[in-house]
Amino acid sequence: MIEVALEVEALHLPRFFSLLEKGVVLPAVTGCTLREFLCGQLGLSRTYLDDRVQTLFLDARPVDDVDAATIRDGCTIALSAAMPGLLGATMRKGGRYAAFRKDISQRTDEKQADAASGRVTVKMFNMVARELGERLLERGVEIHGRDLQWVADRLHAVSSSAIVKARIDGRETAADANFFSSLASHRLQLFVKVAGQAASGSDATS
Repeated sequence: MIEVALEVEALHLPRFFSLLEKGVVLPAVTGCTLREFLCGQLGLSRTYLDDRVQTLFLDARPVDDVDAATIRDGCTIALSAAMPGLLGATMRKGGRYAAFRKDISQRTDEKQADAASGRVTVKMFNMVARELGERLLERGVEIHGRDLQWVADRLHAVSSSAIVKARIDGRETAADANFFSSLASHRLQLFVKVAGQAASGSDATS
């Protein structure tokens, strides 16, 4: 896998959050509960998970109990703040309308699997992506090169200097269209940080 590290202007960092909506792959110790993964491995605080993350999906099934749902290798986890309307209220974890979707909700009677090393796909939307995205991208995520190319093409259309610095496998390179095009068919381990800024912190993480 190719390692790509980018430094970008702070104004343009949110454009990379679209990668989180599409889904990024992260290493994980599987066989644990969803809370154990999100708080213990991803670094969310219990308060943030309980109060801010209002909608969770595990393999496309709504989750009501993060202490019962178990993650497995290859699973997909989606996180969102409160969504508007009746649909948002229905999908909200532990909400008053949860009974209306009981047939599609994540089952809580599954046996917890043994702990093992694996990989999971994480998706983040709306305020959750904006509040957690910077730290997650700085930490590093696995994506497909074509998705990075899509973001880079749109950045270059707005500002040719949005991406201040680029490295590939530790070697500095020009952050031009040819560079991103050359990555389009590869899996990447991507690191993105704001240029000239120290490691980020967030009230959402413990």
